[in-house]
Amino acid sequence: MQTIIEKRVEEREHGKESISDHECTERIQECEAAVKNIVAAAESGEYYKVIITKDTHTADYLDTQEGKRLPILHGQEGTAGYEIHPDIVKAVREQYAPENVITVKKPTFGSPEFGKLLKTIWEEVTAAGEAAEGEYPMEVDFTGFCTGICVLSNVVMAKAYVPEAKVCVIENACACVTPQTHQTAIAAMGPIQVDVI
Repeated sequence: MQTIIEKRVEEREHGKESISDHECTERIQECEAAVKNIVAAAESGEYYKVIITKDTHTADYLDTQEGKRLPILHGQEGTAGYEIHPDIVKAVREQYAPENVITVKKPTFGSPEFGKLLKTIWEEVTAAGEAAEGEYPMEVDFTGFCTGICVLSNVVMAKAYVPEAKVCVIENACACVTPQTHQTAIAAMGPIQVDVI
């Protein structure tokens, strides 16, 4: 998996960005730690469904509004950077039946397809009487990269499409471009009633 952080490391190596070797090493270590924590969450086997969202952009990405504001070509199908980290794939495959793993390609921040999928799962769970006991009939946990972009966008979609679900972010299973942007995104979760665990 090539994250935006790793892409920035590549760009730094090609002279396109000024970032120190130390900062590059720190960002990569943060991503590696988050991957381990995502694997641990997957290995728990406690989830009803696993939804993987993938930034999916076309070749003209850099000409879009998003591409002009985040000018790092990413999310290109068929590239190594588009693939999910193999440790995460392995953990998910070992713990969940293929029909319980769903991939959603997101061309932009908020994905109505993702929101509708959550709503369908909500209806499935509540209709089947499989809802969790207690205050919340369903819990949706989020992990991933980048905390302040994809994770935050997905969380907002969950709050919009399944407002009665408990929505959580596993903080140590997320990373962002910098520790500061990660913490800013984590801080933004509280006011929109997302639990940070």
